[in-house]
Amino acid sequence: MQSAKTLWILDVPYKDMRGSVLLPLYAEDEQEAWIEAQRWALQRERTLPKNATLVHFPRGVHSSYIQYAPRTERGKHMT
Repeated sequence: MQSAKTLWILDVPYKDMRGSVLLPLYAEDEQEAWIEAQRWALQRERTLPKNATLVHFPRGVHSSYIQYAPRTERGKHMT
């Protein structure tokens, strides 16, 4: 039986970029996620820093976007 791949986010801080790269990976377990992370780094001729972090999202993520209408204030006049 094949197990399902789940979402992992790799946080890779790089000083030369003055920030982090957040990389979504899909893997069956943590070991496979690290292998995918190393593959990503090798393709870009970089090394993963020791403080790179993997975060597991076993149920995935859901984001929604709601746009509210602009509010207008009544009773105030601009002078």
